[in-house]
Amino acid sequence: MNIRVIEDVRGIMRKVPQPVVAVTTCSPEDPTQRRGITVSSFTSICLHPEPLVSFCVRTPSRASELLHSSGKMVVNVLSHEQVQQSIAFSSPGSDQFKDIPFYDDPSTGLPVLMGTVGSMYCKTFKVLKLGDHELWITQVLKVDEGVGSTEGRCEEGQPLLYHDRRYRSVGEQVFMKAFEDSTLDTSQWTHRAHVRMAWNHLRELGIRDASTVIKRTIRTHFEKNPNKLKYHDTISSFYIHLVDLAIRQDDHDNDDFFGFIERFPVLVDRTIIQQYYSSSLLASDKAREQFVPPDLKPFPAQLPSSS
Repeated sequence: MNIRVIEDVRGIMRKVPQPVVAVTTCSPEDPTQRRGITVSSFTSICLHPEPLVSFCVRTPSRASELLHSSGKMVVNVLSHEQVQQSIAFSSPGSDQFKDIPFYDDPSTGLPVLMGTVGSMYCKTFKVLKLGDHELWITQVLKVDEGVGSTEGRCEEGQPLLYHDRRYRSVGEQVFMKAFEDSTLDTSQWTHRAHVRMAWNHLRELGIRDASTVIKRTIRTHFEKNPNKLKYHDTISSFYIHLVDLAIRQDDHDNDDFFGFIERFPVLVDRTIIQQYYSSSLLASDKAREQFVPPDLKPFPAQLPSSS
């Protein structure tokens, strides 16, 4: 593997605008079993003799399995107002469509997102297995332009695009943009979201520079979204250490956060810190304001992995 070439590819690709697209599908036996996925490398291949478009899907994944069983899908071109939709469909949760405006197409049963720039109804043409992704080539059967807003208006919108940023998969770009701008829906501002943000920064900046950025981002979130929780420097430092440790242990070089968490599930265990810190120390003002070493046992030198 030529590391220099990989870095050169990352460098040039960050300059290429990428449309943010969500592919939705459902089970042919039970249309209520729906899945959506924020995909990368979406492009138009040809118009003749039949219009073909393509996109990439990570494997293994539940979305890939459902796409294979269905053979049909809707390619939803997201508008610039649909950051939350992109984040929802870049996560593997079982209830992806909760609070997402959509309708089931009466002729196909496929879920169609509302408020998009447009939607393409497609069927599978060819699937190629390439590394840890599948390249899906699909035939476009029908197009709905400007599907419309939740208010029922059908109007042309501006697409959601990303370019000239650090290289990440589309889902990570959208997630990080929302986190950095403090526009991430507070219902999605979870411990897992914090770990995901730290994972992105640590891979790109290294622990010294990333720690400063991560802590500043979390502080900004607490300031802009006041609630019962307050910024805690020791807790933040503890999980930054764990995520960095896992990254250095990991032997998978890709942009798949969800695969990373499957290999290191301890990172989303909010109780793990109790093995290293007493409750009284964590409750102290000193621990909240600045990092203090653990009082129960030293930080781990290695994390358990499911690999």
